[in-house]
Formats: sequence, structure tokens, C-alpha cells
Amino acid sequence: MRVAIVNRGEVAVRIIRACQELGYASILIHSTPDKHTTAYRIADETYELEGQAAADTYLRIDSVVNACKNVRADLVHPGFGFLSENAAFAQALEEAGLTFIGPSAHSIALAGNKIKAKELAHKAGVPTVPSITNLDSDPQKQLEQARSIGFPCIIKAAAGGGGKGMKVVRKDSEFFEQLESASREAKAAFGSSTVFIEKFLETPRHIEVQIFGDKKGNLLHFFERECTIQRRHQKIFEETPSPSVNDSLRKSICEAALSLATAAHYYNAGTVEFLLDGDRFYFMELNTRLQVEHTVTELVCGVDLVKLQIEVAQGHELPFGQADIIQRGHALEVRVYAEDSARGFLPSIGKLTEVKLPLGPQRRFDFGFESGDEITPFYDPMIGKVITWATSRRDNLARMYATLCDTVVFGIHTNIEFLKDVLINEKFERNQVSTRFLDQEYQNGFTPLPPTPEQETEIKKALSSSQGPEAQFETKSSAHEALVRSPWSEVWRA
Repeated sequence: MRVAIVNRGEVAVRIIRACQELGYASILIHSTPDKHTTAYRIADETYELEGQAAADTYLRIDSVVNACKNVRADLVHPGFGFLSENAAFAQALEEAGLTFIGPSAHSIALAGNKIKAKELAHKAGVPTVPSITNLDSDPQKQLEQARSIGFPCIIKAAAGGGGKGMKVVRKDSEFFEQLESASREAKAAFGSSTVFIEKFLETPRHIEVQIFGDKKGNLLHFFERECTIQRRHQKIFEETPSPSVNDSLRKSICEAALSLATAAHYYNAGTVEFLLDGDRFYFMELNTRLQVEHTVTELVCGVDLVKLQIEVAQGHELPFGQADIIQRGHALEVRVYAEDSARGFLPSIGKLTEVKLPLGPQRRFDFGFESGDEITPFYDPMIGKVITWATSRRDNLARMYATLCDTVVFGIHTNIEFLKDVLINEKFERNQVSTRFLDQEYQNGFTPLPPTPEQETEIKKALSSSQGPEAQFETKSSAHEALVRSPWSEVWRA
């Protein structure tokens, strides 16, 4: 079998590894800048989509389908992002005689429209947040509809997610400006300016359920993940089991996820996302793709979700039943971004002069870049993910902290020190959090501590050994994030 992978970075590497274990040929469909990445080096074959920006490469359905045909692919894996939740892409592949590794185009279209998805959830008996999905054409009546929901409310893009086209409105005077802004962002990001209004929950938690179905009608869940720690609606920390969910609530929320999936005639991997407010949960959206945070589910449930995706796409039946899936221990994932935390988390670009990922028990690194690779301004700034497992959450927080202390990323700014700071936050440790946790705890941003003179010498020495005698250490903050040791470091290592 020949599997075309239409993506980049760590997810492309993840899919290639799965293909290797299955004995399938992996063909990377990539942009010009991504010739300097791990995925390009380890793929069996590569095919270049000439261009740099995503709009000219990974998002061009015609170019991508032609590329998949040219490399004689049997199956096509979209990864996540880009065309992974594009019904037109799935349909175009089917018409070209290629197998899409994902759900049907019908399911993608149904879930991709948040208004239709909410209606489906309502019919399936799954709780939903109070909302207005049929906005009036008269602006004044739209305001009256918002008032009927009650402020604060949130305006959301009907055709997308990821925080784009989402605006919170707290009073009448903000409504029209935020409505226009949300519609404009939605149009730019998803090609549709359609939005809807939903009651805004002030301090919810974000819980999601991993579902999986085959083409024979079998549907399973792989329990829940908690993704409450977010910045600008983007998840940063993900863990399972959720420390916010007891056995009874877990059973209810997983059954609700399966009810929705059944109503959508769903197969392959998917994630049903919920907001948890106290002990009440509400359906938020159905993501019709592999999630960035699938790794924690894999560690706790002992299953390779990507290999399972590839097998189910070929028509194979799920090899186990619901009773065979159990949770063991605790898994935690953090996302490592190329960004400058001292400057409002602005993206950081440049060459990775050195990357060292420390081996150790129950440590996993899903990275898309190595020493010498270039971080460009054309794509999402995520470099990779660090995932750890332990028998308890408490032990795993300590393991993750120690792992991040040993993780070296030189040449650009990263958020590693920020991740470490969250890990030792007492409220995070005690699970006293909501989706507004980072906004509340870091109202003035975050600035890493400067390195001590001894640490600065260590950094210079490492840079010199990796680049040769001509290497220069330009700024304190450019490389210190990976090496700074806080007073907590040795305590957490113990």
C-alpha cells in the first residue's frame, strides 16, 4: 500500500512512523520550505508542491489531488489542520479513486457546520449550550436575539474552529463591532461569514471524548481528555484521565459522545468536544480528524490511533470491543511553540542550532524538526510535543517538569520556560482551573528569568560545540529557555 501524507511537521512524522510499522510506503506531499524537516528526510518518497504559503500549497485541493494521483497513492492521510476537515477534499479524492483516511465527506460537512452539528446534537439528546443559530438579517433584531441569550455571549463562526471568528460580547455597546469582526474573520479563515450566538460560560472546563468507528457500523470511545489550559482558544496542556471527571460523569459524557457519533453515521477517528460547567456538560463541536492531543489517549489506552485510522479506512473492522478499552495511569502532553513569551508570545523564526530530546522512562517526543532545520513564518509555530506517562497525575507533573528541564532547543525563542512555570503553579497542581486560567494567572504576560552567569557560560559552550568556533551567542533569551533551572527543578527531579 502507498500512503500519501498531505501535511508537515510532527504530525507528518507521526503518520510516516505508522506507515513504517505497517510496511506501507509513505509519500510526503510537501511545500518548498518543508524540504528542511524531519518528515522530508524519513519519508520513502517526496513530492513537492512548489510554493511557500499554505494557501498556495497545502490548501489547494486541485494541486493536492493531482499530486496524490501522480505518486500513485492508494490512501491519503490529511493529518490535522489544512484540508483535514474539508468535505470537498474528501469528495475530490473519492472521485479520483483514492481512499481518504478519515470519515465520509457527508459526516465532515455535517460536523463542519457548527449550526448543523448543534441541531444534530439536540436531536440525539446531547445537551447543548443555549444559542441562537438563525440570526435575523436586521442588525437591531440580531441585538435583541443576543439579549434573549443574555450577556456575556459569544459569537462563533459556523464553518470553523481553532479560535478564529470567535468574539466574546459583554454588553450592548460591543455587539455590532464584535459581530462585524467575527464575520470578517470567519470569511477570511473559512470562506463563509455565517456566525451564530451562544451563551458564554465564564469559567468552564474543556473536556473531549475520543471516538472511533469502522465502516461496518461499530463505534467505540477511548474515554476523555481534558484540554482546559488554553491561550487564545488554542490548547497548550492536554491530559487523561481528566482530573475534573468522576466515574459517573465519565460514563455519561462518553455515552453522549457515542450517541452523537451514531446520529452522524460516523467512522474513523473523531473527537466530540464538550464544555463542563460544574457537573453539567454541553456539546461544543465534533472534530472529524486526528487531534493534536491523540498521544495521551494512546499512552493511557495502549492503542496506536494512526495505524487504526489507516486500517479502518481500508474497510477493516475494529479489532476489539468497548470492554477491551481501559485507562491505565495518567498521560500529559504539552505543546512546544517557537514563540517569544517575553514579547506577548510572538512567533519566533530562524534556524534551530541544536535540538536535544532527552531519553528516559515514559517520555515521548513528537517533533517535526531537528538541529539545523529552519522555522519559517509560513505556518503554525508548533515545533513539537512532549508527552509523559506515570501511574498518577502527581507523579506525572513531576516527570513532565524534569523532562522539560532536560529538553534543549537552541537558536530561537520557545515557550518551554512558560510551560514549566504553569506546571509548578499551585492552582494547576490542585486542578483549580478553567479555560480562563492563563488569562487570569498571566495578566501581565510571562518573562523567563535571565540565566545566571554560570548558565550563560553553559549555553555558550553548547552553542560553540554544535556550530563550531565561529558560533556567536547573540542574546540571553534566544537560547536560555531550555537550560534555565529554577529553584524548583531539583525538588521536582527528586
